[in-house]
Amino acid sequence: MRIKSKLLAIYIPILLIGMALTGYWAYLSAYESVREKEYQLLTQTLSLSFFDLVDERHQLLLQSGLENVPVFRDAYQKEVFDELDALSETTGKAFTISDYSSGEKIYSTLTSWSPVDLDTANHTSINGKDVAFGETILNDDEALFACGVFVPWNWKLTVSQPATELEASLSKIALFTVATTLFAVALVSVLMGTVTQLFVIAPINKIKSATSKIASNHSKVDIAVSGKNELSELARDVEFMSGEIVEYVSKAQAANKAKTDFLAVMSHEMRTPLNGIQGLASLLLATELTEKQQKYATDLKASASILANVINDVLDLSKIESGMTEIDLTEFDLDSMLRDLVTLLGTNASVNNTRLEYKSRNLASVLVISDITKIRQIVINLISNAIKFTHQGTVVINAKLKHVSTMETQDNHLVIMVKDTGIGIEADRLESIFDKFTQSDSSISRRYGGTGLGLAIARELAQLLDGDIRVTSKVGEGSCFTVTAKVKSRVSPEVSTNVNHDEISTVPKLKQGMNVLLAEDNAINAVVAKALLEQLGCVVTHVDNGLKAAARVEDGDIDLVFMDIHMPVMDGVEATQRIRKLESPCKDVPIIGLTAEAFKDRHEAFMQAGMQDVVTKPVTIEALESSMVALQGRPN
Repeated sequence: MRIKSKLLAIYIPILLIGMALTGYWAYLSAYESVREKEYQLLTQTLSLSFFDLVDERHQLLLQSGLENVPVFRDAYQKEVFDELDALSETTGKAFTISDYSSGEKIYSTLTSWSPVDLDTANHTSINGKDVAFGETILNDDEALFACGVFVPWNWKLTVSQPATELEASLSKIALFTVATTLFAVALVSVLMGTVTQLFVIAPINKIKSATSKIASNHSKVDIAVSGKNELSELARDVEFMSGEIVEYVSKAQAANKAKTDFLAVMSHEMRTPLNGIQGLASLLLATELTEKQQKYATDLKASASILANVINDVLDLSKIESGMTEIDLTEFDLDSMLRDLVTLLGTNASVNNTRLEYKSRNLASVLVISDITKIRQIVINLISNAIKFTHQGTVVINAKLKHVSTMETQDNHLVIMVKDTGIGIEADRLESIFDKFTQSDSSISRRYGGTGLGLAIARELAQLLDGDIRVTSKVGEGSCFTVTAKVKSRVSPEVSTNVNHDEISTVPKLKQGMNVLLAEDNAINAVVAKALLEQLGCVVTHVDNGLKAAARVEDGDIDLVFMDIHMPVMDGVEATQRIRKLESPCKDVPIIGLTAEAFKDRHEAFMQAGMQDVVTKPVTIEALESSMVALQGRPN
């Protein structure tokens, strides 16, 4: 309900109550006034007409000396009765004469008459005559009366009038009062509605429109509300606030851009030396080493891998917080993916004397549509955590779909449970473990290591998939993490058993003896990449900047280029663009980017500049081979 309607809904009942009380008071005042007026008319009729008429006949008898003669007295009294008949027809009032002593009726214009009860009557004096007046019942109807005593003839004179005339007058007054009240309520409602619309609703609508504009566009607004009242002050505050919001949004956008740029730089600066460490460790392990040297090199590579995981966690969290993470929907065999993960992580579990078990329901021969990368990352985080905190125990992974899948693609609900028999988590720390850089106990990080970001990232990723992560745990008995996500699923089409084995395509192999140009300014990274490419059977030529790379491609006889992004003299992007402007066939040489930047939008920018693929540092021989094999099947 709008404000105007609410205000009118409040105003109108108040007006009705106020007007009704006022009308009732006016009605009571009118009632008393009309009744008082009727009593005055009755008493005046009694004293000025009735008494005068009787007294006049009595005086005539006295003057003629015939008062004591019954015949003449009866005749004069008869004249009084006749004149009262005429007066009754003229005034509409009833006249009655009764014997004051006995109360018997002598004369009455009423067909039915009963004595008037004077016990509750009011008394007054008019022209020296004592007059009683009030209300009574005559002929079963309410009536007003006034009466007095004519002593010479011992008469009690009564004038009466039906109360219906008074009630008719009062009904007219009541009707008029009700009509006036309703008209007043309607008029005041219209006036109050107009005033409310003009001075309250219109300014509020302007302020509402302005705040909507601020919320949607984050722009400064100008609200045309003048005056010196609360709404005017509110409008000016909103105007001021909009200016502040514009400034804050601008600063926030600049800060977010600076953060993104900083992360991109830090990603490059950290991954570049890390690439050298991991690469050299891998190359070192491939040589003949003593047992102690082998251990040192293995520990060096493991430490580098831990550092790489920490960097990846920080960058992943930063991407999520900055809104740069996107949902990449693909159709995949979830059951197969989870089994592969369990197999992959089984080695880590064995080292910890922990057994991994996997169970599934409603997943056999089912294809799921979701973001496979995010689901894989969530599960890896949870299983790795479970293995880390479980010694000589069991980690069970249960996966199921809430609804049985059909041949048609339908919405479904994925539930994955990772249950361990590890150290458990205290009840008061269950929610805090999902906070960034937080673990269940400060001693945990010292004993087990880690950044405390794994669960925070896992929950963020689950929420991106319209799900969540819940946990139950008991100290000393273990923990159970439950992941939920909204997915789509369908039954996988049946695979034909009549397979012609001659038509089965083999996994493509990398062509040997390829002339590969490596553009890398970092000497250590260059040594690592060159060694890995030579292991893949490539003939490698190394240059240390983009300008030299473009010149070498122009000389010809290059099958593939691995182009670092950040180099002196000319960076990899500019070098790629220069190569694409050369004459054929040099301009068509495949180019694969080498970068420590992990953000997807940056990779897309590199590919738009002319690169066919991008490999993220730290590079591995598997990543190099995969990218090269993929390019072999593409046209230049």
